Amino acid sequence: MLSVPQQYGALQLQVFDHDTFSADDIMGEAEVDLQPLITSAMAFGDAGMFGNMQIGKWLKSNDNALIDDSTVNIVDGKVKQEVSLKLQNVECGEIDLELEWMPLDQ
Repeated sequence: MLSVPQQYGALQLQVFDHDTFSADDIMGEAEVDLQPLITSAMAFGDAGMFGNMQIGKWLKSNDNALIDDSTVNIVDGKVKQEVSLKLQNVECGEIDLELEWMPLDQ
């Protein structure tokens, strides 16, 4: 869980492996554009008032590392987004994330 300030940028992730007997190694980096999730969540307000539906989308392009388009959905009264990204600054690798928007008043 993290707090998103009024002036936000992309979420920067560093992915590491877990080694028991030596230092963890960096597996790659990823950048998540939070704008589609936040804009969609704010536009719909109380997601609990709506049934399951798609409310936004982050499109795959040459400017991002998305593997496929990423949709923002209302699922069981919660705003969620599933994101699959190619890891950057590494030979290969992918990361799958599920983001959920929770207003601070909840």
